[in-house]
Amino acid sequence: MNTRRAFLRQANCAAVGTVSMASSLFTLKMTAGAASGGSFADHKSLVCLFLLGGNDSYNMLVPTDDPAYGEYTTVRGGLHDPNTNPTGLALDRTSELLPIASAGQAYSGGFGIHHHLPFLQTRYNAGDLAFVANVGTLIEPATIAQYNAGSILTPVGLFSHSDEQMHWQTVVPQIRGAGPKGWAGRMADCLTQANQGSTVGMNISVSGNNVFQSGPVSAPYITDPAGVVKLRDYTGMAYTNAVDNILAQHYGNLYQNKLASSNRSAIDTAEDFATALNPYDFAADFPDSQTGKKLRNIAEILAAKDVLSMNRQVFFLSRGGWDHHNEVINAQEILFTEINDAVEAFWNKLGTLGLQNDVILFTATDFGRTLTSNGRGSDHAWGGNAFMLGGSVNGGAIYGEYPVLATGSNWDIGRGRLLPTTSVDEYCAELASWFGVPSAELGTIFPNCENFFDPSATPYPLGILGP
Repeated sequence: MNTRRAFLRQANCAAVGTVSMASSLFTLKMTAGAASGGSFADHKSLVCLFLLGGNDSYNMLVPTDDPAYGEYTTVRGGLHDPNTNPTGLALDRTSELLPIASAGQAYSGGFGIHHHLPFLQTRYNAGDLAFVANVGTLIEPATIAQYNAGSILTPVGLFSHSDEQMHWQTVVPQIRGAGPKGWAGRMADCLTQANQGSTVGMNISVSGNNVFQSGPVSAPYITDPAGVVKLRDYTGMAYTNAVDNILAQHYGNLYQNKLASSNRSAIDTAEDFATALNPYDFAADFPDSQTGKKLRNIAEILAAKDVLSMNRQVFFLSRGGWDHHNEVINAQEILFTEINDAVEAFWNKLGTLGLQNDVILFTATDFGRTLTSNGRGSDHAWGGNAFMLGGSVNGGAIYGEYPVLATGSNWDIGRGRLLPTTSVDEYCAELASWFGVPSAELGTIFPNCENFFDPSATPYPLGILGP
């Protein structure tokens, strides 16, 4: 008979093997579906703005009609007042919420956008911006009864920063880690015919390495707002000649040859990239903030798209600081102001470049946050609200189902943690379809998507970007 310790050891090994096998099966499926896309004559770019830490998005988009606003105020602990109610997290609908119409939602009295996001209100009213309500990582459709009964699959490591950031980037939340790689990386593997003649990969990051843009084959090109990342001191004649000679050697070892070839390619790509961006300097047109600098860098790369021979580009930038356990009201105001001003500058520059219809900026974050206050902040939750901006967006509407916020509603799994009503698969499939992924390959990019919609019949499941 096995001892208890031996039994547990064997069970744990079996569990690890199961996860590994599942990851391998997903990777095989994705690799098998790769390289099926054709070439493109037009230009399209996606910009993922990832809000690291978990944005408290139920103060970004708030229902303002009664009784919904009353339910919001109650569950958030009352109107925030630094003197009389410092633990309340609700915003005043008269002075702190910018009104918008509520097309597509049951709340007839409309909604309000956080008052430090006036640019979002402007573009929403102009039809260039849309919100997606209560979106989150799901494996299959779920009800509160199914969740409470434990009869549905739920994301591994739910409510964990590292796990949920990974799940948003892989869209395979039943697997822990980066086994299936990122959906933008898988998309690049499928669209290998795009950007013919370019030495730079489809995926470009201004926020370092990430899973989102890493595929079974492809990898992101990483640059920096401070300047193109190049080999240090590769300018002096003697040093340059020495490096070139070393890399030009033929090595007997296969791995040495591959390393030399990769280094040569990296150096040449960086030089080409720097040359293409050299004519562009948009520093005067963007705020000097973290987000402003990164969006400025992306705008400069977009300006050089023809020189770089790129008709499909995916950009990744992140902004940390959204984990507001200790204090949410003031911290969020500062970050929203930064996001608002940087995105406005980016939109204006796209207008100058004639690219507003060709670029879509969209937000992602770890998860939503609890509607209930923990004192002055909020804790990790699940579903939250996101937005898309672009001239091709069917804007001026809120997509998905904005949930009832009252405690004990049909979507409240406890403490105002909301079960998502829209899956990340639906949200991201809109972007992939607009970008040019064939409907037959949506199941390759998003392995769970058929649990939520028929990719062949409805490649635009929400209707945000569809014809």
